[in-house]
Amino acid sequence: MLQKIIVSNRASAKFFELLEKENIKYIKSLNNEKFNKNYNDHPDLSIVKIDEDIYIENSVYDYYSEYLSGFNFKKVDVSNFKNGERVLNIAKNKKYFFHNEKFTTIEIFEKLRLNREYVKINQGYANCSMICFKNHIITSDEGVYKTLKAENIDVELVTNEGIILKGYKNGFIGGTCGFVSDDILLFYGDVTKYPDYDIIKRVADEENVKILYPKDETFIDLGGIISLWR
Repeated sequence: MLQKIIVSNRASAKFFELLEKENIKYIKSLNNEKFNKNYNDHPDLSIVKIDEDIYIENSVYDYYSEYLSGFNFKKVDVSNFKNGERVLNIAKNKKYFFHNEKFTTIEIFEKLRLNREYVKINQGYANCSMICFKNHIITSDEGVYKTLKAENIDVELVTNEGIILKGYKNGFIGGTCGFVSDDILLFYGDVTKYPDYDIIKRVADEENVKILYPKDETFIDLGGIISLWR
């Protein structure tokens, strides 16, 4: 059963048509005025779900908490961090979480450590840079790739080329998509146009994950899609 997700408000009309066709319930993101205007719509900068808790950046807290129910909400103040955009941008699956303790709050870090093994990386935009399957990781960050390889984690390196991100030469692979459920990976654009689509398809097949995308749409980074049931 498909569940509710949070997606960028800048996604294409074709993308939203696909969600309606597939009966996927969604919430459009709210721009966070604390963050860079080129990507302040990206949901994974303002929200992270960790098990039964949802951590929400305080500038957009009222908006999201109004739409959601049945979860424990945690308001997060990022103003004390040098770069607040990194605080909630945490990559994870059921076994590991990938981030840097310097970039997030003690509460969030300790919450993650309850059920997951910590893998320290230097890339502050962890979720932007990674697709975390159950048994595989795909990353477009070479430093992340080397760190995970050294930890004997099954990881594939893909290119940033061909990923559109407003205001920048290239985007990040993690910002192009997100899991709707454990077995469906949803992209904002046509992933078959991406140069390393074959790697993504192979890993998805190995993980028994279906790839869903709007055909012929630009392959774009709009921030990682947040699943509220994963």
